[in-house]
Amino acid sequence: MSQENVEVVKVAYEVFARAGLDRFMEHFTDDVEYCVLAGADDLIRGPIHGKDAVRAWLQDWIDMFDEFWMELVELIDAGEGTVFTAERYGGRARLSGVETDSPNWTVFTIRDGKIARGREYETREQALEAAGLSE
Repeated sequence: MSQENVEVVKVAYEVFARAGLDRFMEHFTDDVEYCVLAGADDLIRGPIHGKDAVRAWLQDWIDMFDEFWMELVELIDAGEGTVFTAERYGGRARLSGVETDSPNWTVFTIRDGKIARGREYETREQALEAAGLSE
């Protein structure tokens, strides 16, 4: 089952790159819970509840950029339905024109073949620890 959980996340990111946000959201449960930068107490946003709310938040984020992109860099099975991801995202900020290329670390929980929970972390180390992994 572990490799299947990793595949769920991998396929979701591949679909996002190929077909966009609507198709990406098909890989989430209807009752998904998502928290942005959960490792930074002063930067927590969320939890965001439900597929529609998560989609709306992601769309707002994407809309801040021209030519937004997101790519998966690393996937680690942490067992018990937990998957660690490292990704990069970027684009050109619409308001400032500044090019962005930033890392992001998320720990996902998979339930019944879909993403049921996501928690973003400020650092790789925080995400690894949250996933029960160590360097």
